[in-house]
Amino acid sequence: HALFNDSDKHPERKDLYLILSMLLSLGALAWGLVVVSTGPAPAELSVDIFKIAGAALGTTNALTKGPIAEQAARAAEAARAAVLPAAERFEQVEVAEGAPVDNCYQGVDASGNAVGYVAQVTVTGFGGPIEVTVGVNAEGELTGIQCGGSGFSETAGLGAKVKETAFSSQFAGLATPVALVKDGGEVDSVTAASISSGAVCNAVNIAADYIAGLA
Repeated sequence: HALFNDSDKHPERKDLYLILSMLLSLGALAWGLVVVSTGPAPAELSVDIFKIAGAALGTTNALTKGPIAEQAARAAEAARAAVLPAAERFEQVEVAEGAPVDNCYQGVDASGNAVGYVAQVTVTGFGGPIEVTVGVNAEGELTGIQCGGSGFSETAGLGAKVKETAFSSQFAGLATPVALVKDGGEVDSVTAASISSGAVCNAVNIAADYIAGLA
């Protein structure tokens, strides 16, 4: 707890405190394993060892939670800027509970004029959730998409390629609804990954429909 409190007062030391906390956690766990493996130990000692380890792990979690959230926020901001490059800043739009999108932002240029919207939708691909960030300009035309997310687990070399520019760059300039070529649309599927590719198209259409309803 002392480490955690001091890290709030001195954020520049957080990396150092994180390393110290992790080392303390590992040391306590290793000590506990050595004690257990070398023979019976007093119950109070065993409990104390694992209490120390648990407290150290809790401190590590507390120290990492903030930086992880900050990193995720920066990544989300970068994704919005990438899919709606005409925007200088983004203003969050209130999203009702149960809405089909995770979040939505209005993009504004340097003069304060609205240039479009960005919405994030999470769909299920072949391997799990795919977060798709979709940009739409004031004319209702797609300006770009990005795929990813903390739970992204599409198959490496196959579905994971929906994150690559070769796939995502196809969407800029298209009108919605979009579809894969095999379904009569204009988007080429990633080879041997039609489920992942189709899921992305579905997310794009959901986002575009939601944005159209804001106009």
